[in-house]
Amino acid sequence: MRLEHCDLVVIGGGPAGSTLAGLVKLYAPGRRVLLLEKATGPRHHVGESLLPGMVPVLQELGVFEKIDAAGFPRKIGANYQWGMSGKVWENDFNDINVSEMLARGGLPPRIEYSWQVRRSKYDEILLRRAEELGVEVVRGAVAEAPLEGPDGRIVGVRARRGGEILEARANLTADCGGQSGFLSRFRRVRDYNAGIKNVAGYAYWRGAKWKYEYSGHPDKTKIFICSVPDGWLWYIPIDQGVVSIGLVTGVERLKTEGGDLRALYDRAIAGCAEIAPLLTAASVVADFDGTGESFFSQSDWSYLSAASSGPGWLAAGDAAVFVDPILSSGVTLAHLSAHRAAYTALADWGEPSPETRRLLWEDYGRSCRESAAQFLALALFWYGQDRHAPNWWRKASEVQRAWLPAQMGDQTAFITVSAGLTRYYERALSAARLLEAGVPDPQEYPFYVSVLGRDKALESRAGAAPARTARPRLLFARAVETVFLPRPGEGRLQPVLRVRFLKSGSSDPVADAANPRLIVTRWHLAFLDGLEHGPDYAAALAAAAAAGAPEWWLKGPADWFVRELSLHGVLVFDSERPAEASR
Repeated sequence: MRLEHCDLVVIGGGPAGSTLAGLVKLYAPGRRVLLLEKATGPRHHVGESLLPGMVPVLQELGVFEKIDAAGFPRKIGANYQWGMSGKVWENDFNDINVSEMLARGGLPPRIEYSWQVRRSKYDEILLRRAEELGVEVVRGAVAEAPLEGPDGRIVGVRARRGGEILEARANLTADCGGQSGFLSRFRRVRDYNAGIKNVAGYAYWRGAKWKYEYSGHPDKTKIFICSVPDGWLWYIPIDQGVVSIGLVTGVERLKTEGGDLRALYDRAIAGCAEIAPLLTAASVVADFDGTGESFFSQSDWSYLSAASSGPGWLAAGDAAVFVDPILSSGVTLAHLSAHRAAYTALADWGEPSPETRRLLWEDYGRSCRESAAQFLALALFWYGQDRHAPNWWRKASEVQRAWLPAQMGDQTAFITVSAGLTRYYERALSAARLLEAGVPDPQEYPFYVSVLGRDKALESRAGAAPARTARPRLLFARAVETVFLPRPGEGRLQPVLRVRFLKSGSSDPVADAANPRLIVTRWHLAFLDGLEHGPDYAAALAAAAAAGAPEWWLKGPADWFVRELSLHGVLVFDSERPAEASR
């Protein structure tokens, strides 16, 4: 038996495992990190279409340039043939201007594209980058059981490599093993969504035709989603001359068709007026990625984890959350959850306070659920059989406005959410708001300037600042929670306070996805209490002043905070007199 002792043992060498292990070694090179990967070499995996929301993680990991130079087709958006009209509508990443937002959040300012990738090659690049950073990778190691201490704490994992038994004992064990959910089999922490029970069948075709309306140009590709009677098809260019084509259909629908997924797949393609003509000279690749297989299947039951961590363990990537592939969110969620897992582990190791460590892991789970819930809310709306595309866009707008109440168009909001960029709004806004608390220059940091530039339309919609005699009324209950914001490039988390207004119930993460969230300081909290309990706006300002808010804050950012609350639809003023500027 081989015994290993390390700080972190990671199960799984996919995007989540490589990202988590690599970032920990990047920021804590003295820590010993062991990664167990069951495959002995590059392995096949579905999930070829990536989103821009993961690009900052790749840049931080130091692997962006390698991926960009690997020859993967660049992805600039998606095209959908869906809706009552049957017309194709576009989802172009370049339609959203996130430069200012990202720069304010401390991130590289340009995110214009992602890629369509062959996962065996993509995952191998990530795994080798982790090795370059000092991660010890053991290939061919199959995790068999967790190791538990006398108090039930996970203290490592037992694995098998050929005829050898390996016991890796660690301060922290990370399950990044995908949907199989190694640790969740022992901890039973998944909450499956009964509204989505699908299965996907897919194959790879060589010699398919290109059509800009569906797949873009070879150097600037788009994923094509096409609704069909049996479900929906994806059409993804992943190599020169090779496309991935998959059918997603309901489990019950498959049962009524005798359970023959391949027959249903062939029928769906043959009957699709958009895709079938592109395949007249194409053929299915007989042996894709050395698997010896020509047709693949994948269960697709969306789930969020009731717990993404526990004593001595965490789960990231598909092991923690999985959302239907309609929006291609899988790899992005894997990178984002692994990024937060790495930062949380690093913070936990250096934190002496048990209460702060508890808050760290509580927020890690919340972060995983919130990121996934945004995509799940849209996926559930899709499967709700509402065939009007504008309604889908409006649903996305509800989710987007929970993080930023900007008056962007509904389709632009949909692009923002589906590109995985909404969480960056919180970071950009918080950077501005926390700056307000330390820099007495209120004219420079109202929220709409910090994130969108000087947006006159938004300023007009926000309305004038309230009169001192105006009577405030908060419309919804609120929860105050400690959240942790990543400091990119530093490997650190910054604790801040966040207010979440409960327009919808918070117990359901999908309903909660549309609840407004605002990073606040102690001045904002005192101000909110004054708005709720005081007789007028002047009393709220007095409450903030009593909490230490300086005069410059009361004359500028306080008014803008009120207007932001109004834009979120959580605050109104009851007054017989018209509102007037307070300065």
